[in-house]
Amino acid sequence: MTKAKIMVLGDAPLVMGFQLAGLENCILTASDKFQQKLEDYLQKPEFGIIIVNETMLNTIDWRLKKKLDSIAYPVIVPIPDISGKSTEGDEIRFLIKRALGFDLGKK
Repeated sequence: MTKAKIMVLGDAPLVMGFQLAGLENCILTASDKFQQKLEDYLQKPEFGIIIVNETMLNTIDWRLKKKLDSIAYPVIVPIPDISGKSTEGDEIRFLIKRALGFDLGKK
């Protein structure tokens, strides 16, 4: 089994921040192209985690939101935009639980 890659998809501050941290798969996108690019990368099995701009994620179509809520792989991780205000992002622990099927924090 090959290792899953991390993808970052969002605006300039998000993408540049993760590029500075050393991530290779960082895609800069405009808000009006975000949904199409997200759908494209959901089809690529090599990406196990897709980090996205939370503000952009909140603008996608309700059908895609419903699909994202029902899938476990890849894990979609919303990150607040540069303002730092989170609107409805899931906690990382919940995302991991949904992906793995069990809670790592429980003994």
